[in-house]
Amino acid sequence: MSSNARDIRSADKIILPGVGHFGAAMANLHELELVDALNEAVTVMQKPILGICLGVELMSRHSEEGDASGLGWFNGVSVKFHHPDPARFKVPHMGWNQVRVRNGSRLMRDVAQQSEFYFAHSYYLRLDDQESPAGETEYGTIFPSVIERENVFGVQFHPEKSHDAGRRVLENFIQL
Repeated sequence: MSSNARDIRSADKIILPGVGHFGAAMANLHELELVDALNEAVTVMQKPILGICLGVELMSRHSEEGDASGLGWFNGVSVKFHHPDPARFKVPHMGWNQVRVRNGSRLMRDVAQQSEFYFAHSYYLRLDDQESPAGETEYGTIFPSVIERENVFGVQFHPEKSHDAGRRVLENFIQL
């Protein structure tokens, strides 16, 4: 775990975790001078990176949360859940939900279809690029819950809280 640009550049793989506010997280990355290091490691050096929850949202172009620009690795924006039935679909989305895995996902290899993962979020990615989602979840709306493109991977859920299926996702990332 590090907030040092040199450590990020020398790492074999990077995990960008996240719980919190998009605008504040991006401000912290800029303040710590980590945006350039992350961009170099991910886009130039092609190091595998896994964004978890807010971490995957930071990979988008922009977020409604804080009206802030993101890292721009995925062509999409982070938007807040707005359900017509707020009594049924509470925000934040907290708890267990299924992920429908798309074929060919390296991150979700050997994860059973419809496995349940633990979610804790109020925002999700609305992608312009429909090639990147490797898994999706329904919570009043269908949203991408697993995203991958080349060396960039992201999950909207928390694999570290998702028992065997979550461990499999983390093991798959380690084995890339």
